Amino acid sequence: QSFAIAGGRGRVEVTERRGRWELDADLAALDLDALATLARPWFTLPEGFTVAGSAAGTLQASGRDDDLSTATAAFDVARLDFADAEGTLAGEGVAGRLDVTLRAATGGAFGAEGRISLSGGQAYSDPVFLDFGRHGLDLDFRGLLAADGSRFDAESFRLLHHDVADVAGSALLDLAGETLLLRAKTRLAVVELATAVPAYAQPYLISTAFKDLEGAGRLRGEIDIDDGLPVRVDLQLEDVALDSQTGSLFIAGLAGNFNWHDDLLRDELAKSGADSEIFKSRLAWREARLWNIDIAAVELPFTTTGRHFRLLDPVLLPVFDGGLAVETLRVRHAGTDDMYLRFDAELQPISVARITRALGWPEFSGRLSGRIPQLEWQAGEVTLGGNLEAQVFDGRIVVRELRLRDPLGRFPRLYASIDIDNLDLEQLTNTFSFGMITGRLSGYVRGLETFNWMPEAFDARLATPPGDRSPHRISQRAVANLSRVGGGGGGGVVAALQGGFLRFFENFRYDRLGLTCRLENDVCSMGGVEPQDGGYYIVKGKGIPRIDVIGNQQRVAWRRLVGQLASIMEGSGPEIR
Repeated sequence: QSFAIAGGRGRVEVTERRGRWELDADLAALDLDALATLARPWFTLPEGFTVAGSAAGTLQASGRDDDLSTATAAFDVARLDFADAEGTLAGEGVAGRLDVTLRAATGGAFGAEGRISLSGGQAYSDPVFLDFGRHGLDLDFRGLLAADGSRFDAESFRLLHHDVADVAGSALLDLAGETLLLRAKTRLAVVELATAVPAYAQPYLISTAFKDLEGAGRLRGEIDIDDGLPVRVDLQLEDVALDSQTGSLFIAGLAGNFNWHDDLLRDELAKSGADSEIFKSRLAWREARLWNIDIAAVELPFTTTGRHFRLLDPVLLPVFDGGLAVETLRVRHAGTDDMYLRFDAELQPISVARITRALGWPEFSGRLSGRIPQLEWQAGEVTLGGNLEAQVFDGRIVVRELRLRDPLGRFPRLYASIDIDNLDLEQLTNTFSFGMITGRLSGYVRGLETFNWMPEAFDARLATPPGDRSPHRISQRAVANLSRVGGGGGGGVVAALQGGFLRFFENFRYDRLGLTCRLENDVCSMGGVEPQDGGYYIVKGKGIPRIDVIGNQQRVAWRRLVGQLASIMEGSGPEIR
């Protein structure tokens, strides 16, 4: 008998004998929205969930009186559009096939098994977007469907995302609640990172520096989920490569095992006498690069459970021609207000020129070395139990009393004092195209306070150190640039250097040079090496011809001073001809 059903048409044959019945139907051009309405006695969609599209197939069913005993359906879906009320789950033009068999079980439930094959269209589950036209998906399942259709307990399943992942296991789905995946034990037979990273990782990185991350290699392992959250992760990495085209990250030859348990499961396993080796991880890479800083081969032994991480053994991270020898790295309660971090390391001498070149900064000379003792992050504040030291420009810079509040917040605050000892001015000025100055420079920056990385207060002095016997020479360009900092633009000095017999001298001798600045309320109170007629010497000349640079601005707006310095560092200072 032919009839109209769910916006389409059908042919059905029904036989009945002594209360037992059998149904055999062919269905064509079904409207899926209308079909969902007809299926409500057995299966109810979540509130606000909509479906549309068309399908065709066959249905065989049998039962007794009003009870269904078995049902077998095979449907080809020409098009399926769906969306939830929040717009976090949606599909458009999804095409595929559904084969499912139901058998009545106790309590009104149904044993269910079948396959879903998707070969076209796109689907979105915030924030992941999948294109089944490029990578089809097959899902085989067997389990128990609740009488009201609200839950499905999959005794076994296998999800094959073609050329992306092969995953099997068991799962409990809440088809009517807010958390779809209540519980699962999954085995990752293989995950191909070349296709899995763009599909499943990039969407979560879109607002980070790694938004263009690409991958290669394979993952295998197991993931257990309880109440919608992972409780155990056991992964094996096989020759994994990760690469960001912007240069933020590159790793090659990443391999090893990664084990993670949530706190509750770890405690249960520990109490049961489980081998402690199951909590340990070990990862190694052949080569790596972070923001163009090369890090050679490393092996990292560690444990991580819940929100905690601990490095098990000291590790040397080879960086360029030196390295970072990490003695302690421990994190607790990561990502919470109670986060605590402890870090102890020694920086083995690294060429500063290679670091600055990698970061695209002006190339500095010298070597960076020293200790990073007892760096701790607690209650939103980073503190240091000792000093940071850098050997640069043939001198030394020491950072003391370092504190950093809210480092990952919108408005971080930094506090520190800095000692500067015996820098080579020729190396320093050549780095920034300032104009040549020879001699040495020492000083300090005390009481430094920054807000969102911009200085708010400090007391600074930079000057020729007492007893410096190195040659003291300064070029015309350097004289003009220093006059701009403290003398109202440098125009008078430029005129003097361009006119008269001074224009025949490229360099001049000097006795001392220096600047001071006390920053308060966005104003810098300035000074030099000594007072001079209501102003101050920035450069006190020596010999013949003698040239002095006199500063006459006692108070300078901080933004203006920063602008002058930036202009000079960019090489746009006065040009002496």
